[in-house]
Amino acid sequence: MSVCGIDVGSLRTTSAVAWLEESELEFAAYVPSAARPLPAVPTAISPPVCFALDAPQGLPAAGEPRRAADRAANTPTRLLPARRADIASMRAYGPLVDAGLTIFWEALQRGFATLDGRAPNGRPAVLETYPRFVIRTLWPELSIPSKRKEPRRYLAELWPRIRERGYTAVVPPASHDEVDAALCALAAQAWAEGMAVLAGAPTVVDAEDRVLREGFIVAPAR
Repeated sequence: MSVCGIDVGSLRTTSAVAWLEESELEFAAYVPSAARPLPAVPTAISPPVCFALDAPQGLPAAGEPRRAADRAANTPTRLLPARRADIASMRAYGPLVDAGLTIFWEALQRGFATLDGRAPNGRPAVLETYPRFVIRTLWPELSIPSKRKEPRRYLAELWPRIRERGYTAVVPPASHDEVDAALCALAAQAWAEGMAVLAGAPTVVDAEDRVLREGFIVAPAR
């Protein structure tokens, strides 16, 4: 069984990808777009059953300034606009939010199963996760280093902990983005194995605004 974790950047920048088959990780990269919301599967990897992305899948429910998932997982996207058209006016995280909304909406249009949709078409699920939520769930004792201020320490702290859980990589992660992609892959695998914890509320499709609302953030159970 294989899964995929993606540390999303924006629709104009490269996103780190971690393919996970059983216990072996393989790192890659791609630039997401509306035409190509998910990365192509390498020939050596079996078809994934789940993709888990570090990017918001939706906007808050009508009348709410923040999604239930963002409150529960303490994400940095504390305030989100009411309408998709207002994303461009965000002072912070606008490109990330735009990428997440686009990827999840386009995946839905292509018939992929979502966390609470489970489409019976055999296609993989596309889920939302958040690396710091994964870290706090698996290693609550860890004082998480800042990726921006201490990227090398972040890599040095997290990769050994991932390895201690039995995961390997022929080529170890070279950046904090690849570490985050690996953490996303762990969340995807946990969901596929029925060993995930969920934070948030069920997804609602807003067809008029062409966007999802609310949704769950997934992490491995400790």
